[in-house]
Amino acid sequence: MNKLLHIFSKKSNKPVPEFWKEYLTFFTEKQDGKTPLEKIRFVAFDTETTGLNPQKDRILSFGAVSLSGNKMDLSNSLESYVVQDSTKKEAVLIHGILQNGKESKKSEEEAVIEFVRYAKNAVLVGHNVSFDIAIVNAALKRLNAGPLKNKSLDTAKTAIRVDQHSPSTIIKSSDYNLDTLCKRYKISMSNRHTAAGDAFITAVLLMKMLPKLKKRGVNNFKDLLKRTPF
Repeated sequence: MNKLLHIFSKKSNKPVPEFWKEYLTFFTEKQDGKTPLEKIRFVAFDTETTGLNPQKDRILSFGAVSLSGNKMDLSNSLESYVVQDSTKKEAVLIHGILQNGKESKKSEEEAVIEFVRYAKNAVLVGHNVSFDIAIVNAALKRLNAGPLKNKSLDTAKTAIRVDQHSPSTIIKSSDYNLDTLCKRYKISMSNRHTAAGDAFITAVLLMKMLPKLKKRGVNNFKDLLKRTPF
């Protein structure tokens, strides 16, 4: 961990936040590649945001739920709403979040720290998860912290992997959006387009795909994180 802190501190003259030091302690040892799928802790998460530019837009809400052994821990889920200076009309139409709404809201700093402490060193799971990670990383940078170090799993790419296409197959993105996959896997879409709702849906989707992955020879941490050619 000291090496990680040293590398990060060289990039900034500001002190490293305490929550970040705490977070880095979970990465002092690499996870064993032979860890079976049943022993891996996953955190399915989603962010609702003011837009799709991680550098300019802001987080409006977080939703996250952990799962291990292909079981979801609903007693320990996370949902938080974030105070931001303004909310774009488009975001309100999709997410229904108003800055003067009734939800109890936290500062961006409080919400981001809460999420990082919740995630620890879990494998982060999301649908098109790279965007959610990028916007969280942008928020972390504003707090003088580094980027997330967690391994991640994209359920869109995982669904393609489950289907075992040949490398020459033309993949239609519309076949792998969250709504389409929910219909295919018979997952309820209640609370869709809320962070907590989408995190729950993503977790259910992962739970339905993991047994299929095992049938494809994906049995452990190393197998799971192999890159798909698509």
